[in-house]
Amino acid sequence: MAFDGIVLHAVIDELGGLLAGGRVEKIFQTGAYEITLLVHAGGEHYRLLLSADPAAPRMHLTRSKKENPALPPPFCMVLRKYLTGSRILSVKQQGFDRVAVLEFETRNEMGDNVVKRLILEIMNRQSNIILVSAAGIIHDAVRHADSSVNRFREVMPARPYVLPPAQDKLAPDGLDEAAIRVILTPDAADGTGDDALHGQNVSKRLLGAISGFSPLLCDSVCRTAGIDPKTPLGALGEAEREAICRELYATVREIAEGRWKAAILEGERDFHCLRVCADACGVQHGFSTVNLAADRFYTARDEEQRFAREKAAVMRVVTGNADKLSKKLAEYRRSLEDAAGYERERQYGELLTAQLYALPETAERVTLTDYFAPDAPQLELELDASRSVADNAQLFFKRYRKHKAACENAGKLADKAQLELDYLDNVRAMLQNAASPEEVEDIRRELYDEEYYSADAATGRKVQAAPNAPVTAFLGGRPASKKALRERAKAAKGKAGKSAGKSAEKSGKGSVGKGSGNGSGGRNGAGDDPGTAATAGATQPVLRYSPGGFRILIGRNSRQNEKLTLRDAAPEDMWFHVKNAPGSHAVLKLKEAGRPAGDADLVAAAELAAYYSSQRGGSKVDVDYTLIKNVKKIPGGRPGMVTYNNFKTLTVAPSAGEADPDGSSEGRF
Repeated sequence: MAFDGIVLHAVIDELGGLLAGGRVEKIFQTGAYEITLLVHAGGEHYRLLLSADPAAPRMHLTRSKKENPALPPPFCMVLRKYLTGSRILSVKQQGFDRVAVLEFETRNEMGDNVVKRLILEIMNRQSNIILVSAAGIIHDAVRHADSSVNRFREVMPARPYVLPPAQDKLAPDGLDEAAIRVILTPDAADGTGDDALHGQNVSKRLLGAISGFSPLLCDSVCRTAGIDPKTPLGALGEAEREAICRELYATVREIAEGRWKAAILEGERDFHCLRVCADACGVQHGFSTVNLAADRFYTARDEEQRFAREKAAVMRVVTGNADKLSKKLAEYRRSLEDAAGYERERQYGELLTAQLYALPETAERVTLTDYFAPDAPQLELELDASRSVADNAQLFFKRYRKHKAACENAGKLADKAQLELDYLDNVRAMLQNAASPEEVEDIRRELYDEEYYSADAATGRKVQAAPNAPVTAFLGGRPASKKALRERAKAAKGKAGKSAGKSAEKSGKGSVGKGSGNGSGGRNGAGDDPGTAATAGATQPVLRYSPGGFRILIGRNSRQNEKLTLRDAAPEDMWFHVKNAPGSHAVLKLKEAGRPAGDADLVAAAELAAYYSSQRGGSKVDVDYTLIKNVKKIPGGRPGMVTYNNFKTLTVAPSAGEADPDGSSEGRF
């Protein structure tokens, strides 16, 4: 729990001096449960973020500028009505509970000064942002709760606001050493002790007794004092109890005096504002203010979660199309099995025709000599008695032609579906290895250009709407029809085709490499610099150097793979790909160096090809390599799908190489 009552207290302690007397200029609802106030105070502009998101409820100043929805949600409109142009009177906390109260002075319809309160309740799933009048009547809330949800405390417009139930805990800024000893003594002489507390561990005792403390803070106090947080209270010795008393007293004095030490803790999974947490957990990044620490921590978390959501959304498209293709492929194979005996139908027709002279005009069953079998045995054949024997022969020929055509069509469709599945397997591998939003966006654009997205995903623009409101696409300020969206999709696709070109390649297995790339066309004979080469996407290929100083380029998606292999690479360059599995193309640039590669260079390139593939987690991976001139694209295939021959195989452990100290995409082994 990063944002506990103490962190909120520290944030408000800083906000009081910055925002008091400030004027609210703009109000945005940047998320379903997130409000941003643009405040002008002391000659500076501040962005105050209030979030009731169940995953990360909080309040702090922020530097990030999030995209605003095209249509402001109803709650945002209510806030703009009452608070735009208002002046902030105070920012307070309800005790040390996670409840923040912002008071504003504004004018009503009559021009009289009135006070409004914006209340943030941080209660995980029940977190809320509520606008309340001076009389305590709710104007609106970002999350409504009627009597069916909570019959003791309704949060609905025009209802009286009721504070969350107070917790029977002690305020940390009022604790002295005697009070701390009472908390840590289960059988205190003043009668406040309880035998039931003997078995309760120290951390839980502090959590249940002191307001605003979180499990992280309680554990940190214990660890800094040299005590296991799970130690039962009754098992503490006098020296251990004194150690915790000293550490806890020092901590509450820091809270009372406002001595904050804001830091993102080691591992970047949490942050806090007290020295004791930094001492117990280690410091990853230190900050001058708590608001800066909170903003950095939650901005990074939001970006990580947003990246995961975008990646999952593209993965759903890949998986959905792959599932459809798998079903089609199974259907085609069933058709092949059903029509597998079509050749025998032709033989029956020929046998009936050849022996027609010896057969009656009509019959239900006839006996024929099977000249197609080695020993020419007798064959009994059932016929349609309502037809002549000659017509039955033609019926066998007709079924033969039908089943033959079905087999040929099903075979072609099955081959096509299998190649499509191979391509989607490549895309899935690239997507799993994607490490940035730009890489995911390049893959999304590629899938759209390859028509795996529907027409209404033409530009990838996201139109945010109010919670629970229908999503509407807009063209020129008006709702777009499906026809308009299709036309827009075609226009966008046509422009992309003119600027970057659309290429397609496929691969098989065994001696066929499955990969992906960017662009099409002939090779230019010399490799382009990945930092300056014109590419259709936002990202550039990964660049590494071998021990011998050769450049190694690795594609991040199917189009980059295709461009690296079939357009930029020279015929004398060496090409690497994981054996019989999806992965990136890796190219060892030999021609520009003007010398042959050594064994260490080949191994380095093979390790990179293994790392940037679906076999990244393997300990030993087979990687094929051959000259670029032996790599050919499959005509009419998807991007990056190729075949290759005259190859050799190396068995290596996947490795990403060593990153440069400046954090660039270049590196050395």
